[in-house]
Amino acid sequence: MGNFKSILKKTLSNPSKRGCLKSEPESQILIDEKPNYYLSNRGDENIDRQHFNHFFRKHIYGNNFSAPIGEKLAQGGCKVLDIGCGPGTWLLDLAHKYRNSKFVGVDIEPTVYPNEIKPGNLNFCEADILNGLPFPDNEFDFVHQEIMALIIKADQWNFVISEIVRVTKPGGFIELVEYIAPNNNGPILSKVYQTHYDLCLKRGVDTNLIPKLDTIMKSHNDITEVNRDEKTFIIGPNGGRVGITILDIIISFITSEIATEDISSQEGINKEEHKNRFKNLKEESKTTNPKLKLCRFWTQKNC
Repeated sequence: MGNFKSILKKTLSNPSKRGCLKSEPESQILIDEKPNYYLSNRGDENIDRQHFNHFFRKHIYGNNFSAPIGEKLAQGGCKVLDIGCGPGTWLLDLAHKYRNSKFVGVDIEPTVYPNEIKPGNLNFCEADILNGLPFPDNEFDFVHQEIMALIIKADQWNFVISEIVRVTKPGGFIELVEYIAPNNNGPILSKVYQTHYDLCLKRGVDTNLIPKLDTIMKSHNDITEVNRDEKTFIIGPNGGRVGITILDIIISFITSEIATEDISSQEGINKEEHKNRFKNLKEESKTTNPKLKLCRFWTQKNC
């Protein structure tokens, strides 16, 4: 994986824009108003974190998706969209495997995805799902969106899902992937997650909606049933290698530069105090066994 990441990082310093399937002026209206989000796409550290998270989630499930689209991808002629693709790790993984299918990634930040060293069946373009997708109706066989619940506001979910459904072909598949906040937390983890929740609410983001995404999806036309593929694992040493890995991911998330600034300001503590308390988080998790869920919500658009 090291060589793969090295190649990706070299391409990020010299991006070139590529058009989407259909260009609409309104998709650019808010392009300079980046969301105030803990994990900016910018910087090697954050890009590496996203690469690592992709392979972690793939390890947890043993595959890249839960929707039954694999056979069609292998046959070829399948068209796939990834929304909020970041550095494009999920797409690169699939595009290399399924050479006869086509892949498109969209992200609000065009400087993070590779436009030079990539398979010929993969393209990227700059777009913001919150302003609408720049594609015609019924365009894609599979539409994928991963870890966007900290960006999408409570009153934006219906629009986002409507757009996803719109660009999906009848009979095509949709999959949303999100983490669900842990339970059985000790005092350190409880405090930081409560602060994180409060900060999200200030931006209009309600993380309590994440476990209810299947219900929100089912409320839309052309969707009748939503499946949940849910994985639960223990955070910390009692969860084995997976538990230690996810603990490292959580700590890297909540001690990133942006998160440290926001959380320490919200709690009225200095940045060093914020970072130092997590030195004891591993010991705390040994006695509390906090459990985290990763969930894939997938459905098929009605024919």
